[in-house]
Amino acid sequence: MIRVLLVLSGFVSVVNGVFELGPEARGAVHAVGVALIAVGLATWFLVWRLGRPVAHPVRVMLALTVAIAAVRVWQYELLHTPAILAAVILPLIVLLRVRKAKPRAVAGFTAVAVTIAALAVVTGAGAALAFWPCDFPPPTTSGLNQDQVSAEPAARPTGYLTATDGAKLAYFADVPTDPVASLVFYHGSGANSSAGYLGLGRELAAGYHVATYLIDMRGHGDSDGLRGDAPNQQQMFRDTQTAVDFVKRQLPQVPEFAGGHSAGAGLVLNSASRIDGEVAGYAFLAPDFGLRSGTEQQADASNFATVCQRPLIADVVTNGLVDAHKPAVGFAYTADQIGRDGLVDRYTPTMAIAQDPSDAATVLGRTGKPVGVWIGSADEVFNPAKVLAYARNAPDVTTAEIPGADHLGVVDKSASALGTWLDRQARH
Repeated sequence: MIRVLLVLSGFVSVVNGVFELGPEARGAVHAVGVALIAVGLATWFLVWRLGRPVAHPVRVMLALTVAIAAVRVWQYELLHTPAILAAVILPLIVLLRVRKAKPRAVAGFTAVAVTIAALAVVTGAGAALAFWPCDFPPPTTSGLNQDQVSAEPAARPTGYLTATDGAKLAYFADVPTDPVASLVFYHGSGANSSAGYLGLGRELAAGYHVATYLIDMRGHGDSDGLRGDAPNQQQMFRDTQTAVDFVKRQLPQVPEFAGGHSAGAGLVLNSASRIDGEVAGYAFLAPDFGLRSGTEQQADASNFATVCQRPLIADVVTNGLVDAHKPAVGFAYTADQIGRDGLVDRYTPTMAIAQDPSDAATVLGRTGKPVGVWIGSADEVFNPAKVLAYARNAPDVTTAEIPGADHLGVVDKSASALGTWLDRQARH
């Protein structure tokens, strides 16, 4: 029994340690991962050593249990997940039993072998399930209404930003001669700046003296990167900071705002910890406040996104070590839209999670900057009333419903409201 419990305890430590080495984990968590692997291997070494007499078994197990407990407390302090502390239960049980044992060889190799075999089968089954490909049926029609979207001819980017990893990020700038403010603005899921956003930039610049910088996320439009993918989530947030820093250098004399449409708003919210000190406020159109916000249309009238949970779960559990770059979300864009407008119809977990705010309410509540939120009354993806109510988590917020606008149409129909708000905030 002692050896079986130690095998299980070592398995939990080693597997958890490997997961904590995933690319999405912070540096301190990586250190915890190394420590977990070390105590797990030490536990397995003890399993082997118990095949012969062990001197001072109580002291040996006490030292090992203290080491495991210390690593788990360290892990808890970083991640604040109470379940982490439960991993100390197995070595504690072993310690209690070993206090009554004599320093002799411990039999039971068959039980240990069966336990190891069972763990191997469980691990193999989990890996097979995680790597099983997702099936996304091709859409016959677009999941979003296109009637309110203004047709735009193909346009070339104004220029390119250089990301921290060297990737080139395209931007489209409309800068008036006498700007009162600047705006860094991101497109929605699978889109790009040329797919319906250029008119917004022109109108804000010409009618409201707002210098508008539309950014193509990496993996979209004219930016570098695999379509719908990113190296890791933090790189997406660093890209946002790169854009904000660039515009601040271009126009240091005017207040800078950041915002986005739909999932573009989600990316900005996830990047807030990096950019909040530089921006004067946030402007969001039909924002995606995240899966936990409860703001989606309950009837899912748009049938826009198809989510495959397996790779998303594997990515989260392993901190991006497993399935981070496999298709996990499919968007109902037709082949014609993809070819004509350069849309992206598949997202990997890395890209999808980077645009899904984990706790938008806290982010909104912490910023003392003004926040503006507009959504169309006919939005087919998000519930307008719920979105506007959720936005009030921000202490200084302006909200409005744009009559008759749907999810894409709000981009064109909100320019007046957005421009007036930006002008007022900048002058204030």
